[in-house]
Amino acid sequence: MSEKNKIRWAILGAGRIANAFAKDFPLMQNAELLAVASSDKERANNFAKEYNIPKALSHDELYNSDEIDAVYIATTHNFHFEQALKCLQNGKAVLCEKPITVNDWEFKKLMSQSKAKKVFLMEAMWTYFLPAIKKAKQWLDEGRIGKLQVMQADFAFPMEKNMKGRIYNPDLAGGALLDVGVYPVALSYYFIDKVPEKIVASGAMTSTGVDERLGMIFQYGDVTATLFTSVITRMSNTIRLYGENGYIEVPNFWKASTARLFDKEFNLVETFEDNRTAHGFIFEMQHANDMILDGKIESPVIPHSRSNDIQETMMVVRKQIGLKYPFENI
Repeated sequence: MSEKNKIRWAILGAGRIANAFAKDFPLMQNAELLAVASSDKERANNFAKEYNIPKALSHDELYNSDEIDAVYIATTHNFHFEQALKCLQNGKAVLCEKPITVNDWEFKKLMSQSKAKKVFLMEAMWTYFLPAIKKAKQWLDEGRIGKLQVMQADFAFPMEKNMKGRIYNPDLAGGALLDVGVYPVALSYYFIDKVPEKIVASGAMTSTGVDERLGMIFQYGDVTATLFTSVITRMSNTIRLYGENGYIEVPNFWKASTARLFDKEFNLVETFEDNRTAHGFIFEMQHANDMILDGKIESPVIPHSRSNDIQETMMVVRKQIGLKYPFENI
């Protein structure tokens, strides 16, 4: 770790999500972006030039560098476990895109390594840190809608139906659940803040053996969450929290900038707008940076236990719909 009061970052991956991280990075405090790494060196060089990043590295160069304190892993989720493990083994803090691993046993290994090495590990669940999501949780906790009874969330986008591409390829851990379904699953934990007592899932599978659309019902005793995800159609991509005295609505919750509060007659009572100009990654980025500076190994917002619970829940869903990847020995 740098002796300066500043964290030296690298990005692993040079795709779409990495661009969002790099664009928000100038807003960071007590941090500097020193390197980008990619399996394609030319791509890494082009990325470094675009964002004025000093170094373009190979994966091994990043793992072995003494100049890097923390790594943001922005690759596809089938690579997350191996890459995060190598970073942790080399003493580098990890902020890893969701889902942090493909299954729960992979995450348990990362969690164990983080604790053994005393190195920070956090799943990059950026929605948890968005002001509109935090405002919705505040309204809920304040009892503005009374006791929560039902949560509804859908997250669905039509994606290219290329059976050899990432979404439809089981060798790349494809399917709707891990790519987009992780969002509503994670938000059910955020708002309800406990493990479901009962999970019922139904999915439509493709010819390649991955899920194309998926419905989930999580029962928490007196609260029910109904969640839906798909890669073949667009839906409202909205969270609604229904209580005894009204409801809360967060449109486009995955990148939320607005939250609305309604009374029990569905009259609009209050609207929150964050009016941000940045993409929105900065909130989780700054949080992770601050935690690393403080010498923490996990975040209180999305601790290791939360990521583990999400993984275990998705494994229950996967077993119910028959989703298993060829490379998994489970």
